[in-house]
Amino acid sequence: MRLRTKLSIFLMAVIFTFVGFNLIVFSPAMDLLRVGKKAGNEIIANVLLKEEPITKHSGSS
Repeated sequence: MRLRTKLSIFLMAVIFTFVGFNLIVFSPAMDLLRVGKKAGNEIIANVLLKEEPITKHSGSS
C-alpha cells in the first residue's frame, strides 16, 4: 500500500472515532467530566499550598 492510502485510511478512522464519541457521550456527561477535573485541580492546589517549603537538604551539615 502506498503512504497516501495509509494516511487516508488513518484519517478516516480518526474522524469516525471522534464522530462516534460525540454521538455516544452526551452533553451532561461532558459537563460532569469538566466539573470533576476542576475539583481535582483545586484539591491538588490546596495540598500544594499546605505543604511547607523544604529549607534544608538531607545529608547537609
